[in-house]
Amino acid sequence: MNPKYPVYIISKGRWESRLTSKALERMKVPYHIVIEPQEYDQYASVIDKNKILTLPFSNLGQGSIPARNWVWEHSISIKAKKHWILDDNIYDFYRLNRNKRNIVQTGTIFKCCEDFTDRYENVKISGMNYRFFVVATEPYPPYC
Repeated sequence: MNPKYPVYIISKGRWESRLTSKALERMKVPYHIVIEPQEYDQYASVIDKNKILTLPFSNLGQGSIPARNWVWEHSISIKAKKHWILDDNIYDFYRLNRNKRNIVQTGTIFKCCEDFTDRYENVKISGMNYRFFVVATEPYPPYC
């Protein structure tokens, strides 16, 4: 299974490492990587050009907020009801079950999150935790 909603990776200066891109490739999850125009050639040399979306601006000095806003507008333009935005520093995705981290191998983890969130009308934003925010030896509810 793969996500129902589009997956975007916001990236800058990481065409060599491409951590999140590599993780999604291993999992066979479709995605787009969102980059600034001056880095297109570097990213295009290592990522399928069909997966690259180029921002209409560069070096604004405002962090990732302008890129996140652009992704939101892009998502609306393709009539997506929701979308995923991922940072470009994710090695792998894990599921915590009974205090054990299990690496996930497919996009089912995204689809499960979407199915859960889509059951409710009052969830405005949702997502997964970073590994370092969830200590495997502590009990955690499935959602907060």
